[in-house]
Amino acid sequence: MLQQVRGALKGAVAWFVIVLLILAFALFGVPEVAQFTGNSVVTVGGERYSPQYVQNEFNRAVQIQAIESGGAFTRDEAIQAGMPNEIVRSITSTAALNQFTDKIRLSVPRSMIRDYLNANENLQNPVTGKFDRSVLLQILQRYNISVEEFERRVSGELQRAQLIDSLALQAGAPKTLTDFSLMRESERRQISYLIVTEEMAGKAAEPTPDDLQEYYNANPEAFTAPEYRTIELLVLRNEDFREGIEVSEEELRRLYENNRARLYEKPELRTIYQITFDTEAEAQAATAALKQGKTFEAIAIENGRTLAGVTYADARKNDILDPGVGEAAFAEGLEEGAIIDPVEGLFGWTIVQIAGITAPELVTFEEAREEIESNYLAQDTRRAMLNVIDEIEEVRDTGASLVAAAEAAGREAKEFGPLDRFSFAPGGAIIDGVPGEALTEAFALEEDQQSEALQLADQAGYFFVSVKEIQSPALIPFEDVRDDVDAAWRKDERAQRLAETVADIRAQISAGSALAETASQFDRTPTTLVVDRRFENEAISADLREEIFSAAPNALVTGEAALGEAQIIAEIETIAVSTAAIPPEQASFYGQYLGYQLDQELIEAFLASVQEDYPIKIDQAQLDALFAEG
Repeated sequence: MLQQVRGALKGAVAWFVIVLLILAFALFGVPEVAQFTGNSVVTVGGERYSPQYVQNEFNRAVQIQAIESGGAFTRDEAIQAGMPNEIVRSITSTAALNQFTDKIRLSVPRSMIRDYLNANENLQNPVTGKFDRSVLLQILQRYNISVEEFERRVSGELQRAQLIDSLALQAGAPKTLTDFSLMRESERRQISYLIVTEEMAGKAAEPTPDDLQEYYNANPEAFTAPEYRTIELLVLRNEDFREGIEVSEEELRRLYENNRARLYEKPELRTIYQITFDTEAEAQAATAALKQGKTFEAIAIENGRTLAGVTYADARKNDILDPGVGEAAFAEGLEEGAIIDPVEGLFGWTIVQIAGITAPELVTFEEAREEIESNYLAQDTRRAMLNVIDEIEEVRDTGASLVAAAEAAGREAKEFGPLDRFSFAPGGAIIDGVPGEALTEAFALEEDQQSEALQLADQAGYFFVSVKEIQSPALIPFEDVRDDVDAAWRKDERAQRLAETVADIRAQISAGSALAETASQFDRTPTTLVVDRRFENEAISADLREEIFSAAPNALVTGEAALGEAQIIAEIETIAVSTAAIPPEQASFYGQYLGYQLDQELIEAFLASVQEDYPIKIDQAQLDALFAEG
């Protein structure tokens, strides 16, 4: 385990940061009341979130990912990667915590926000080490966030961070706990063990008819038929709605043109160097120096910057915060190395040099046609299915049965059963055609109850299920299960013979015989080995290993073998603990790891408790419809 600690700790600090980012809703923002109007797709406690709000947060997340990946991340890729569910999880966790912080009146003074910005390395000038407002503005412009919005988010992040800081020690575990855990981890035990097989346990007995009848009477639960249910099931799959759906060439071209700029055109990218001066004279002097052969890096260093700090790599025109500078930097006719005369912009006088130019790229209609058609048909299929679901639910709202509602929508609900929780019919035959999630739902309903439209586990459609009849568990007649009774009797008899043999061996050892001496009666020799807390083989199972490490020296432990129908008798011969073999550095890391685990468990328990106080409701069908649309 100690070898795994170092790797785990590599993510320990990052884990705390991730928790804070998730709680702070760093990517997706904090809800505003104005965005809760309309139908709610997500409800957390007293807060409601409209489809438009969820869609906006999704679009922003896609935009951020596209920026980070150089524009190669599309909406469809985000949906396929499960981003809608991540958005909803972020909304629900943050909303619950926001309501909790409001409840306890937790607030953040502006001075704390100022201190946070000054201390954030991502916002500092790399040379001076001080807060650089231009860096902040560039980041905000890149992610389409206003200064006011950023301040509001930082305030929310700091509020939630106070909660986390009050829970997490962010330090190593107490020394006593660490020392004890290290001793436990370093413990090794030498054991000798004997495998007791059926052939060592004597000849098997043959059951009489009376034996079987008596066994049947004594074990009714083993021969009781499970609860069976007869259900009505309607499964709506995406492929069921594809027949007859076509898309014209004209529509495909329209979709291409509508999405051309967003999905299929990669604009010209330019890498530029830029520095802003307070006065025109300073900017003109720097431009003159550049034209005389001075490097931009030298100009940057003279002004307390680095070349990396003034470089904007692979920027689009609208990525440039100052519009005037953007126009100048992307003027036609400029070549790599071109020096632009000072531009008077929003923040002063800016000089620019073109460091690189990447020509625009275009995915043609012919290249994108297959993808566009596939996406269109998938969306049209989903819309058609959701329309049928709406129609079925409207009919059911009048009190109609699932069968009648399905017929009204031109579909057929099928009857299955009787079947048990594992889709077995009476007699053991498997009943096909019932998805596992539908079966689980059917056994959660009462008789004559119907489910809502529920999504299939593979997200390939929805299902409705209703319970038509419930057959309670019942004892199966003896004659129908005679063979099962016989097999069960023989199994128990074999186990009893093994147990008696093990008990006899233990008794001999307790009377003074050695394990090896007792084993010789069966022409067996015990196996001797040293085990640690992770050891397993064909004999020593995980459960038996725990027994071995819980026993005292010279004690005997018994249990089932890991493989095969056999018993194990193990004798604890020696116990060795050597924490001295653990380097101090590893011991320190281990203490940090334990502290991290304690903090994680406490924080997770706290989050779960908060979310229980503010129940979460999600309209899954509406959410699916939201992300099925183009």
